[in-house]
Amino acid sequence: MNQTSLGVPNIYLEKPWYDRFLAFLIVALAPIGQMAIDIFVPSLPLISAEFATDRQTVQLSVTLYLAAFAIGQLIYGPASDSFGRRRALMAGFLIFLVGSVMAIFAPTVTWFIAGRMVQGIGITAASVLMRAIATDRFQGPKLAQVLTYMVIGWGIGPVIAPVLGAAFQTTIGWRYSLVFLVLYGLGLLGLIVGVMKETNRRLVPFSAKAIGRGIVEIYGTLRFVLVFFAMGFCYGVLLAFNLVGPFTVQTVMGYGPEVFGAVALTLGAVYFGGVYSNRLLPKSVTVSRKFSVASTLALTAAVVQVLGAMGFDLTLWALAPFAFVVFFSGVMYPNLMALGVSAFPHIAGLASSILGFSLMLIAAGIMGLASLLDVHSLLPFALLTLALMGAVFLLVRLIRP
Repeated sequence: MNQTSLGVPNIYLEKPWYDRFLAFLIVALAPIGQMAIDIFVPSLPLISAEFATDRQTVQLSVTLYLAAFAIGQLIYGPASDSFGRRRALMAGFLIFLVGSVMAIFAPTVTWFIAGRMVQGIGITAASVLMRAIATDRFQGPKLAQVLTYMVIGWGIGPVIAPVLGAAFQTTIGWRYSLVFLVLYGLGLLGLIVGVMKETNRRLVPFSAKAIGRGIVEIYGTLRFVLVFFAMGFCYGVLLAFNLVGPFTVQTVMGYGPEVFGAVALTLGAVYFGGVYSNRLLPKSVTVSRKFSVASTLALTAAVVQVLGAMGFDLTLWALAPFAFVVFFSGVMYPNLMALGVSAFPHIAGLASSILGFSLMLIAAGIMGLASLLDVHSLLPFALLTLALMGAVFLLVRLIRP
């Protein structure tokens, strides 16, 4: 009988439906970490008012969530290499649920931020291990296909989360966004406990020395470093808007949370379209060609955004060039991820952790900068976008896939 790496008989691994289940689970895991960010962004001005605190303090609930998310990346990958993906996922979701309950009943902004940090440390397991599970189970074109669907699932998070958050705020209250996350987390935990079997066939004894050697190997690979910087800049520009946008659209332009939710929905759908376009392009279009064209057009859109911010009034139409930046970032992101996660199959969990840690650390730094921007004009944000897309333009030409 086939056995897992833990020596436990596994009746599922060779079943025809099991690959489909794992692909579904990977896609279902993908959006929850992003949703835990974006479901709150329409409510940031209201949360600031409810806790009687300033904009920068309430924005810490997003920035520190990402910082905790980055730290968690370093835990779950090595742990899953030694103790299994399934156990690490279960532990992560239990921590996430504890943090969610803390945030639901938070009496002060300090407790709310603390709960958000616990959430971030816990839900990191989903982000790290969905990539490692894909690498464990799939190879070649099938791996690329599953990763594309995974990134599409990840893209669904920012599409629907702001709309859900705005709906909760205007009907039953913003804290029900947290209740929704608890229910989603419980559903995924049920699938992990009840159906998923261990996918890691090559458990390795936990060794700090071996982890150290792996980290040196990973960070010593220039191509990997270029990949995570490019991914971080593509991802960070989206998060920067989610931090600045609610205050610009609601506080300065005077629209309600449902309008910002619609803007975020539109941008999320545009990003989704960019990711999915990889499925529509002919196979003859190489990754290098995708990078070259997408990065050039993203940089061009960023230049147009700066010019528009300098010459036009502050209206929703001023965000139109940013939609093109988002689309072409979506084209590049899954291709960058595939290059990153497939480079170290012998230490897939650690490599996934390092990729996620680096990505989130860069994104948290970008959000820290974004929190300092003046929200009364789009020009500061447009200049930040231009700098990030200029960097991506250079990086993808150095990667040479």
